[in-house]
Amino acid sequence: MTDTDPDSPAPAAVPPEAAALYRAADRYAWLPASGNARLRYALWNASGTARATVVVLSGRGEFIEKYSTEVVGELLQRGFAVAALDWRGQGLSDRPLPEHDAGHIDDFATYVADLKLFLDTIVAPDAARPVIALCHSMGGHILLRHLAEHGPGPLSAATLVSPMTGLQRERFLRSVLMFMPEIAAMDHRYLFGTGAFKSLAREFASNFVTHDERRYRWTEAWFAADPRLALGGPTVGWARQAARSITACLAPDTLERIDLPILLLSAGQDLIVDSASHGPVAARLRRAEHVTFAEARHEIMMETDDIRARFWEAFDGFAQTVSKPPSAT
Repeated sequence: MTDTDPDSPAPAAVPPEAAALYRAADRYAWLPASGNARLRYALWNASGTARATVVVLSGRGEFIEKYSTEVVGELLQRGFAVAALDWRGQGLSDRPLPEHDAGHIDDFATYVADLKLFLDTIVAPDAARPVIALCHSMGGHILLRHLAEHGPGPLSAATLVSPMTGLQRERFLRSVLMFMPEIAAMDHRYLFGTGAFKSLAREFASNFVTHDERRYRWTEAWFAADPRLALGGPTVGWARQAARSITACLAPDTLERIDLPILLLSAGQDLIVDSASHGPVAARLRRAEHVTFAEARHEIMMETDDIRARFWEAFDGFAQTVSKPPSAT
């Protein structure tokens, strides 16, 4: 199986814009999941004995290559091994709808089950301990539900970056969804105001996620290099299930069940996730530290160099408390 094979779990090509920082995985593979779906994952092993393993769990619409362009290399330089997963319906994992670009899920419980399968089947048997989750947005939300419902499994700690514990304009979204019939013909449609991916519509000046144009452009560069990665807006069904999952995550006595060191990072200029929800969430977690990056937009790990330097300072300090330092060379 070659990289140009449409059934290969490896990317078909690497865009020139990302080549200098991109770190190809040591292994790309498929993980059979429920509903005859294939989930794509990737593994990187730090040279020598890894000090720990970091499991990268991305947000809605994201994909493994977005983080292997820069973040994975920075983790490898710190002595970590890395594992990453493409959520069902995005990246190279199987899509549930014939409309390729529609971001859909039947129930967020499916994401939680997929994560449990990945951790139990791929991470737990061989990963260097301790295992630290590094999650963004929807990935942080799914991890919180997994921890509350299934316990930590192989995880020893987690960093949640802009976790989806609330959405901007969520009350309005919920009120609109109440009047939309819960049938496939409706739930499979794109959410109002969204549609298939269009690179021409990605104006940097009006973006909500980062102040850094170079990193912002990596997404469209990867979609051009391997169109299989492309994803557009969420469906009505995804939005409906997201709202229900937020309710489930914030239900009484749910977050209180989580007993794991957690670093929760908020973006002060977040226009996607409601960062005001993060303080109350952190207060309900038994062992959480909450840090806000006042100047950052939603994607803290894709922000400008100065914001990213502070992100790594926070992550390194947290990881130091749960992992052994890298071996001297």
